[in-house]
Amino acid sequence: MKKTILITLLVLAAGSAAYALGDNDANIGCGWGTTLFKGQTDKKIPALLGATTNGTYTQTFGISSETAGCTVKGGLVINEKKQATYAEANIQKLSTEMAQGGGEYLSAFATLMGAKNEQTKKAFFELTQKNYSTLFPTANTDSATMLKNLRALLATNPNFATL
Repeated sequence: MKKTILITLLVLAAGSAAYALGDNDANIGCGWGTTLFKGQTDKKIPALLGATTNGTYTQTFGISSETAGCTVKGGLVINEKKQATYAEANIQKLSTEMAQGGGEYLSAFATLMGAKNEQTKKAFFELTQKNYSTLFPTANTDSATMLKNLRALLATNPNFATL
């Protein structure tokens, strides 16, 4: 019984240390197993144990929470989900404020889209107002269509290439 408790504590302690030191390895990916077997994954047994640890316990959690050495480049996937969720929840208000050329919902949305300062937000407001009929081609345009149209518009506009 004492041995089991001791082994469990050692595994948890090692896992916590690995979590704090998370890293990424080309052979086995990211997660606690990568940190535990850092520098040893060119050998079969450590690579197997590291990959098993990552796959069994930490890689899924690490990727979704961007911890344990697992990161999504620029958080692109996370940001796109936030943008889509916000647009869906606020489509009517966004439609109104885009037509008007500004407002608090559109300001928050501009921030989610990557506008980092007031000058960029103002340009974003002008762009959405000027291209309202492109963003909302019909009265029944849904948030996904508006967002797709907006991203295409931003991609073709050199002032917003980084958004």
